[in-house]
Amino acid sequence: MNINKDDFKKLKPYILIVTYAILLVFAIIYIPNFLTFLAKILRLFMPLFYAIGIAFVLNIPMHIFEKYLKKWIPEKNWFYSKIRGISLTLTLIFAAAVLYIIVSIITPQIISSLQLLLQNGTKYIASILNNLNKVLEFFKLEQINVSLDANSINQFINGIGWNWESIVKNMSNWAIGTGSSIIANALAFTTELANWFTGFMLSLYLLSSKEKFIRQFRKILVSIFGYKWSIRIFEVGAKSNRIFNSFISGQLVEACILGTIYFVVLNLLNFPFAMLISCVIALTSIVPMFGAMFGMAFGCLLILAVRPLIDIIWFIIVFQAVQTFEGNVIYPRVVGNSVGLPGIWVLLSIIVLGSIWGLFGMLIAVPFTAVTYNLTGELVNYRLSKQKLLVTSDGVFEKETKKEE
Repeated sequence: MNINKDDFKKLKPYILIVTYAILLVFAIIYIPNFLTFLAKILRLFMPLFYAIGIAFVLNIPMHIFEKYLKKWIPEKNWFYSKIRGISLTLTLIFAAAVLYIIVSIITPQIISSLQLLLQNGTKYIASILNNLNKVLEFFKLEQINVSLDANSINQFINGIGWNWESIVKNMSNWAIGTGSSIIANALAFTTELANWFTGFMLSLYLLSSKEKFIRQFRKILVSIFGYKWSIRIFEVGAKSNRIFNSFISGQLVEACILGTIYFVVLNLLNFPFAMLISCVIALTSIVPMFGAMFGMAFGCLLILAVRPLIDIIWFIIVFQAVQTFEGNVIYPRVVGNSVGLPGIWVLLSIIVLGSIWGLFGMLIAVPFTAVTYNLTGELVNYRLSKQKLLVTSDGVFEKETKKEE
């Protein structure tokens, strides 16, 4: 049976609908198998994903080194063609120096603080409970009646009436299961370590020839989507790269500055565990809003273990003062307004993406939502301009009518 072009044009929408319906039914029926297969494929490419992430972070200082070297080295100089290699080498030296500072200077002080906490754990817990009882007494509430001396602990154990034979048997079973779990975790850790090492080596290749890989990727996109859609994809990619780059680099620099300020201030005011508290605050500040609250709570808990309750109030005052200074002076200059995201969307993005992807979701929540927010705004404004409408807080107007009035 011959079908002419006019009949085919009439049948084409129905053919597409039937095709999409079949594909949808197929996807619904076989989606668990498809997701399992997709997860296996993604695991195979995990080193590449790590490489892209590492290259994205290392590209920030490398770009800065390249920028200044191009100013100092003339184009006719032989070293000009070697700027990429020199910049990459300087970036690796810079990264190694940062790791050395963390391992040799910061880590020992953190370990000593943690050892002190573990050695005096019972005394610190008793001090925390004592301070909490003072708070409850102030508000005339029921106090916590807990004694942590050795006699009361022994009386508590004897009063429970544990079956030691059963406990030993259960511990043996637990040890066997734990041994198997440790072996499995060790293998998983080795595989993960190998993925990170492979990702690091791949990232060096990506950074050394990033223009070549970008050009090849653009060729693939243009061949698939054509000129018009490819140009739009490139614009979205450039905007996303700018927002992610500004946010990540700004947050990392701000975390270092904030940690240094807290370390200096807490030492000057003779607060305990200054290094440990400052490092925790610096790390948690990478996550906006929630990170600062967690850092403050952690600091309060440590200080509460060794100092009277009034010192907690002073710590909160100092913390809020530094946070105010950081929010009004440091953050605008380091991170700037490049993200351009209202506070309510920052909060919602961290909650939603954090619940979906955990810590990784909280880290990328703000730049990811900022990109989505900007693209949605552009789409809405484009649709309104096509309809020649002007939307204000007072109502909706046609642009021609608005001009005549």
